[in-house]
Amino acid sequence: MSNVVKMLNHLEMVGFIRTNGTACRFVALTCSTDPKLLKKHRTTKAPCPFVGVRKVSRKIGLLNANYNTSVRRRIAEKLGVELPEVEYVNGEVWYKHELTSDGKNLPLVVHKEKNDGKYYLQYFPHKSENKYVDGTGMEIAEADLEAYLPAKSERPDFKPCVIAIGIENVLELRASGIVIEMPEFAEAEKLLAD
Repeated sequence: MSNVVKMLNHLEMVGFIRTNGTACRFVALTCSTDPKLLKKHRTTKAPCPFVGVRKVSRKIGLLNANYNTSVRRRIAEKLGVELPEVEYVNGEVWYKHELTSDGKNLPLVVHKEKNDGKYYLQYFPHKSENKYVDGTGMEIAEADLEAYLPAKSERPDFKPCVIAIGIENVLELRASGIVIEMPEFAEAEKLLAD
């Protein structure tokens, strides 16, 4: 049985994540994000007719997974060699991890160049269910939005997908037997249930 904790602001969620430890674990999230639509259709260049679109998602992923180890493991499998034989150096990223008092990475990240007070939750996505809604709450089919969504970037198959989502977009977080709900969660849950 999970303990449900209702929180009023996202700094409380940041506090929970800081105390949740650094063990690799599954997490379930309910999020509401701005999909940053293109101003014009990718091929016809027609103006985007959609206004105030939000993407409401239910996501499952891993917190505290080690990116470097994951890449090395995938390369080792592809090459048929042992993990210690593979060397990999992480590329540059826009963020830096918050650290525990003993210097271990937390899944909380912040922008490494600008101190804007924003926190992001870094996770490795496993699966996601998404719905798009306009400013009035009407659902929009993803196929109708496709030409206005940014193209997905290609990445080598040995590199896992990693997402850093703004904490302010997380409406529910389930981890370690605790369920954290923000005030806007009920509305998002209703949209995903339809």
